[in-house]
Amino acid sequence: MKLCVALIALVASGFAHAAVEWDFPRLGNCHEGMAFSDGVTGVLAWGGGDTLNLTVGRADLWDHRGGYPWSDGQSYTNIVDAIRAKDEKRLNAIFEPPRVAGVPRNPYVLPLGRIVVTIPGAELKHGELDPFTGTAWIDFVLGGEIKRMNLAMAKIGGGVFAVKLPDRVEYSVEAKCAMEMPDVRKALQPVGFKDAEMHNGGFTWRLPADKSVTVRTEKYGGELFVRTWRGEETMRPDGQMPFDAVHNSAKEYWRRFWENGARVHVPDPVIQQIFDYGMYRFGAMTDPDGVPAPLQGPWIEDYKLPPWKGDYHFNINVQMCYSPAYRSGHLENLMPLFKMVLSWRDSLRENARKFVGIDDGYVLPHSVDDRGICIGGYWMGTIDHASTAWVADMMWRYVKYSGDEAFLREYAWDFMKGAMKVYRAMMEERGGRLSIPKAVSPEWGAKELDRSAGRDPSFQLAAAHRLARDCIAAARRLGEVPDETWLDVEKRLPSATAGESGFEIFEGMPLSESHHHHSHMAGFYPFDTIDLADPEMLSTVEATYRNWVGIGHGNWVGWSLPWAAVLNTHFGRPEAAVAMLRDWDAFFCDEGHGSHHQSVFKGFTNYTRGRKVMQMDAQCAAATAVMELVAHEVNGNVEFFKGCPASWKEVSFERIALSDGRRVSGRRTNGVVDIKEETR
Repeated sequence: MKLCVALIALVASGFAHAAVEWDFPRLGNCHEGMAFSDGVTGVLAWGGGDTLNLTVGRADLWDHRGGYPWSDGQSYTNIVDAIRAKDEKRLNAIFEPPRVAGVPRNPYVLPLGRIVVTIPGAELKHGELDPFTGTAWIDFVLGGEIKRMNLAMAKIGGGVFAVKLPDRVEYSVEAKCAMEMPDVRKALQPVGFKDAEMHNGGFTWRLPADKSVTVRTEKYGGELFVRTWRGEETMRPDGQMPFDAVHNSAKEYWRRFWENGARVHVPDPVIQQIFDYGMYRFGAMTDPDGVPAPLQGPWIEDYKLPPWKGDYHFNINVQMCYSPAYRSGHLENLMPLFKMVLSWRDSLRENARKFVGIDDGYVLPHSVDDRGICIGGYWMGTIDHASTAWVADMMWRYVKYSGDEAFLREYAWDFMKGAMKVYRAMMEERGGRLSIPKAVSPEWGAKELDRSAGRDPSFQLAAAHRLARDCIAAARRLGEVPDETWLDVEKRLPSATAGESGFEIFEGMPLSESHHHHSHMAGFYPFDTIDLADPEMLSTVEATYRNWVGIGHGNWVGWSLPWAAVLNTHFGRPEAAVAMLRDWDAFFCDEGHGSHHQSVFKGFTNYTRGRKVMQMDAQCAAATAVMELVAHEVNGNVEFFKGCPASWKEVSFERIALSDGRRVSGRRTNGVVDIKEETR
């Protein structure tokens, strides 16, 4: 059952260590399966009856064709002029990408394939995955007896997924390339894709413009191994590897992961599982030796192209995927992402030159592939400079948590300053204040030009202030004098745009309808630029919260709820914070604990389109929100257990990371709080 947990061991804190359960006869989609990954290759184990399906994907499997560079016509001046003239045709023309016959319009992540394991006469019944060992088992009935298979994935041998069946159980294995799936073939055949070359135990798929990919299976009695790799070598000799080696390697990897990172123990089994399984999937998809995690991590469905090209969305989604790294202390998991973004600096600098006419800035579009190439013709996302500022803030936060000043000096400092220079170039003088004449709030009013952009969006103001404060703090940390420009932004740029109903989307545009992106409240979280204790802000803050609650969640998506949970913790509403997380689990997770963009069930939101749009942002953000329940930090000030309801008589955490580099553990028992600093 979905909410059932099995107690398998007691941890030192006295709380239960729980496995995550699956009932296999109910599983009909790959995203309902057990998830495994080595940071590059992902496997989803699902099925029913006598069939175990292993959907195999890779986070680095891109068709890199298509997309478009920033054009000279995409200047901020041209864009603002078109918006002011309400010339939608001109605006769309500015962002229309080139089209080439037989070539995709945009780059996209490719589905890879499926391994079908058939056990004649068997019936899959029940399984469990232990997030603390990365290993799993599935029970099945065969010949009237209950038998058990074991599953594990490890990085040894270049990365391998392994299944061990009981002795004398007969089974067959069939490999299917995603190109065999009707929807995939329909999408890819017109743009130059051919069928895979099948070979004993797998296939090699040669891509039109990128390195080939190979999937191979190896059977040694009851032990089955699945490997993937890129390149032309089709029969790489690996040699036999016993299942126990994979199993033990997985257990050791996850032992170290949990030993080095945060743990949270709460009396609510739903919230506990949200944290445990969320952190497991975060760790699996952001391995420091892996590739940066796109929207779905490495868990790409095999039957269709992934939604939103499976890309990197920097207007909130990437940030949510990586949000657990900070409070959990897994800071090394951020480095693949940072290295990728920093490798794009030349093109991001060219974007800034064309956008605002400066040579030392950086502009990161909100939707890109793994080479930083802009995807789509969505002008609102392309000019959302908070995408760049937010990544710069992620780098600064990493420095604060880790103390890695070498990274600050060599990489983050330049990126932060470049992002800030673009923001300042967008601003103008207005009545003695600074102002952003036209900008967007993510995904607000996308279909109506009159509502899609305006003066001083609260989201952009918060991002600009966060970036200015980060630059000032970084300068002082490096022993440098802060630039007068940053001090001026702090002094003369409004902190938010406000009206009678509180903070507005932008000037003259209140939050008038349910919106999934809580962007007008970004000054509370994640940017922490609005002081709740400021008496001059008090009435506006309260009006903002009341209006947001009153309008409700009718148009929220999956990741809206973890964000809302942290906002409620921020406002000191612990019961609401926990309720948001439970609602996310109830409405946006399937029977297999897969995280969906749309609601799985009707009644909570209008975003209800079945179970076909999986994204990892909400699942990771939910794990972050659980950590915020026990340790909520605003600009260095920490409130412990702020998001924990009084009804939780005992709650504790271990090795929570704080922004000053400390690790702390704590317990609240019957309202009495005890906090101690960890020694490492």
